Amino acid sequence: MSDEANDSEELFVQLFAQNERHIRAFVRSMGLDWTSVDDVVQTVSLVMWRKWDQFDPGTDFMKWARVIARFEVLKFRRTMARDRHVFSDDLMDLLAYASEKREAQVSSDRYLECLHACIDNLPEKSRELIRAAYEGDKSIREVAADVGKSAAALYKALDRIRKQLQGCIEARLAAG
Repeated sequence: MSDEANDSEELFVQLFAQNERHIRAFVRSMGLDWTSVDDVVQTVSLVMWRKWDQFDPGTDFMKWARVIARFEVLKFRRTMARDRHVFSDDLMDLLAYASEKREAQVSSDRYLECLHACIDNLPEKSRELIRAAYEGDKSIREVAADVGKSAAALYKALDRIRKQLQGCIEARLAAG
């Protein structure tokens, strides 16, 4: 087996492991009981593995997983259609939509928490530059003049700080 195939398999396992609880929550949000959720998530993981070669690693893994999960839930529901406790397809779509919106809000709130914590951990000088550049109503040229730098130097400093913040946020999000 080639290194590329091994890397691809490792990426799948990593992304699936990181997102399994979100996939499970998404499936559960569509009105299934816990036993059915287990069955559907198992099927979803198999379908995702079979279709892994169709996934573009530069895109949103959870968005791809939700599409597959939604189809698998609908397929599961069709097989269970004789059960009077099964919801209509319209209600299932509404539940899926609500779950996606809730997840996006939680992700956004968590991102902002991490951003604020990371800003607080910056050295004082970096925090002051960030605040001067983003909280005030001054232009970059005005801020640069205030701190005794050229606009180009300020842009470079802000870029370095943004990269630090991005690394910090990603580490905090990955840590849960």
